[in-house]
Amino acid sequence: IQRLPPLGGRGKLLNEEQELAIVNMVIADNEIKRKDTQSRVVEDNLVFGNIAAISITSISRTLAKHRVRMKQLYKVPFERNSERIKELRHQYVQ
Repeated sequence: IQRLPPLGGRGKLLNEEQELAIVNMVIADNEIKRKDTQSRVVEDNLVFGNIAAISITSISRTLAKHRVRMKQLYKVPFERNSERIKELRHQYVQ
């Protein structure tokens, strides 16, 4: 007696070629955000022709599977280094 292969459920959303395309997209531009990656995947019909929508979680899971980490961006508030703030610091020290 043999066991039947598991059936049912949803199949894989991305094939290997599409997963590698996402990984290469992130490696090429490490400052890209997951939301931007999501929109690029939906817009690209050449590689991702069968995908009408993809979640950010699916993108994160794909990157984790291939052990790719996205760079955490820290953006400095614009006013921190302005002339007015520098002058206030200088006055405070005096």
